[in-house]
Amino acid sequence: MKIAAAVPGGGRGARDTRDYLSGGDDVFGPNYGEAKVMTVTPTDYSTRCPNVAKLVSNLHFTTDIENHVMLPIMNKVDPNKAAREWLKANPAVLDQWLAGVKTFDGKDGLPAVKAYVAGK
Repeated sequence: MKIAAAVPGGGRGARDTRDYLSGGDDVFGPNYGEAKVMTVTPTDYSTRCPNVAKLVSNLHFTTDIENHVMLPIMNKVDPNKAAREWLKANPAVLDQWLAGVKTFDGKDGLPAVKAYVAGK
């Protein structure tokens, strides 16, 4: 899978294009070893922690998302920064991931996370 990402310290427009996990189908399986990862919680978790349960049920990552976030991390970018930069470039995923999720004080979580991602 060819992916491109900005190169930290590489100057304006510097890009790094790599084949992340290329050639691994024989070892990892088809589609770059794509797998389904399921989050398992206790049967009463959604009753005890409904807000977190909602967030967990909303989160969906694709191989493409993982690849685009991992390339900068492989280039020694701080993982939190890499995730924030990816979210800045792909803010629509937050609409799905945070649908129905609240902050600790009961407000809609989406504006709070969008403000955090934007650095406000």
